[in-house]
Amino acid sequence: MTKISTKPVPENRMGQMIDQLWRAVASLETKDEVHDFLHDILTHTELQMLAKRLQVVVMLDEGFKYEEIKKALSISEATISKIQNWRQAFGKGYSVVIERLKNKKKNYRNVKSGRIYSSRTAALRMWKS
Repeated sequence: MTKISTKPVPENRMGQMIDQLWRAVASLETKDEVHDFLHDILTHTELQMLAKRLQVVVMLDEGFKYEEIKKALSISEATISKIQNWRQAFGKGYSVVIERLKNKKKNYRNVKSGRIYSSRTAALRMWKS
């Protein structure tokens, strides 16, 4: 479990550090740069946690039910609910990312059959395999 030091950092200094993090992320230009940076700055567990949070939002956006998400991602309905509530209250960033992901891949191609499926159908196939 990720922990924060009990020794406080002055609020204005923490604000500067967080701003520097935003600027660092915004400076990245390629998927490889983002990959390398996130692997440098996050633990394996933190990376998995963030990936699961994003996947919850993606699946909710695609109309999956809590039970389907719970089963696919091995997380509790309470966690799904917290993520959904956070998204509804503050989810401007999630909305931008979801739209961009949708625009990049409106359809997934099934390589074996050459058929095109809607993203929901492709996602269901992915989670069932």
